[in-house]
This record gives sequence, C-alpha cells and structure tokens, in this order.
Amino acid sequence: MHTSYEEVICRLTRIETLLSELTADYTQAPDRTLENDRLGGIELAMEITGLAKSTIYTMASEGLIPFMKQRKKLYFSSRDLYQWIKDGKHKTLQEMEQEIQRHLSQKSVPVATPNR
Repeated sequence: MHTSYEEVICRLTRIETLLSELTADYTQAPDRTLENDRLGGIELAMEITGLAKSTIYTMASEGLIPFMKQRKKLYFSSRDLYQWIKDGKHKTLQEMEQEIQRHLSQKSVPVATPNR
C-alpha cells in the first residue's frame, strides 16, 4: 500500500480542520455544570439566571444573590449561581410527606398521660 505525499498532506489538512471545528465548538459551548467554576461579571450572571441586568444589580444590593465585589465591580461564580438556583428548589408534597415520616420515625414523642 503506497500513499502519495499529496494524499498525506490532504489527510493532515482535513484532520487539522476537524480539530479546529471541535475546539471552536468546545470553547463556545456554555458551561452548565457545577464541577467547572467560571468567574465573570454581570454578563455571566445574566447568562446563567436569565435575569435582566437591573434585576441582578438590585438582588445583589439586597443580598439576595451570591456575588463578590472588588474595586466597585461585581463578580459572579458560575458554581455559586447554579447552587443558589438549586437551593431555591421547592419540595413536592410527596417529598415533604416523606421528610415528615422520616422525622417522626426518628423521634419517639412521649405521649402525656393525665394525672389522676
């Protein structure tokens, strides 16, 4: 099997093109995991939460959203924002009932008897 020089160059060029496309796709994809933390400004907070800039500024000033501040500039951590969103999850009725049952089964509440 004999491969010409031009064929090798053509294949290498194709491989380089595919690698460039993969790299571009990877770097442009938004990070949506808790494992990888990104730090950024208000744009990062807007991207992750979907909230308006003014809403984020208001929430930060009221201490309702996690942020950091350096030299009058707000910074946000993707990990902190995702965790903040997860912490806002409301339990379903079934989850609350299960939690109550677990709590009651762990605690033995003494029953008061009337004095005679």
